[in-house]
Amino acid sequence: MRETVLKVIVLLLFMLLFSAAEAYCASSKAYYLRGNKYFIKKKYDRAIEKYEKAIEINPKIADYYYKLAETYRLKESEDEAIACYREAIKINPQYYSTYAGLGEIFFKRGECEEAVRYYTKAIEACPTGSKDQFFLGRICDIEGDTDGAVREYKKAVKIRPGYFDALSNLAVCYAEKGDSRKAVFYYVKARKIRPYDEHIVVGLGIAYTNLKEFSKARNVLRIALNINLFNRDTRFYLGKAYYGMGNLDQAIRQTEKALEINPGNPETHFTLGLYYDKKGWSDMAIAEYREAQLLNPDYIMKKVKRIEEKAKKQQAE
Repeated sequence: MRETVLKVIVLLLFMLLFSAAEAYCASSKAYYLRGNKYFIKKKYDRAIEKYEKAIEINPKIADYYYKLAETYRLKESEDEAIACYREAIKINPQYYSTYAGLGEIFFKRGECEEAVRYYTKAIEACPTGSKDQFFLGRICDIEGDTDGAVREYKKAVKIRPGYFDALSNLAVCYAEKGDSRKAVFYYVKARKIRPYDEHIVVGLGIAYTNLKEFSKARNVLRIALNINLFNRDTRFYLGKAYYGMGNLDQAIRQTEKALEINPGNPETHFTLGLYYDKKGWSDMAIAEYREAQLLNPDYIMKKVKRIEEKAKKQQAE
């Protein structure tokens, strides 16, 4: 009888301990899931608060540190992000996305050797799949091999057609190569996945402007304004689009707005000077040209040379 009672007591204690442990883990996961909800809504401070609470309750889950690191990275708190990524690696050395996150930060900082090291580790940790090709593309990007980057990103897209980061980077690569038509192709594909991603919408608007498809550029860049009113590139290229459509007043207005956002950009001063010239406001145009020259004399010399070459070419035709 006594043995039976002891067995029952032990069983009850075990059940209580198991329930407590289950509740403990569940509460940490609940905070983690709440953090994810705030992360999706871009309420990063609230997300950080929840992730940190989850870690406080259970500090042995790599995912918690990874999502906290991602949140810090998006907030541009890079040192905090690096520390959290490294904590995730301590728990799970095969967590390839964590290595990729570190690669991204060091790439952004211009520390290419470190970036290559972490991207390589990401590939080693996960040697199969579309992300491997993407990471190889990033390494090519870091090393200045744009053709190699394009090749690897295309492989990634072939494996996973909806791979947003690969599509986005392909668009940027083609824009840098001066192939605006292909840049548009990939920007459009990426935008189908994230219609209101500022980087994608602005990039698409710029590509349309470079193709002289000014009406399309204006429409896309207006959407970009709804996302962020204070993006210099949005205002500047919207000005170019309006100028291409023959609306000089709007071109001036948008370029002046671009100058308010970034008054130290020589390209904006020079372009505004051109628009003032077209308007017949010579004194204001000269003031802008001088400001551009003060900011970057080399830029002005190159710009004037290109204008002269263009004029000679038109006369020859």
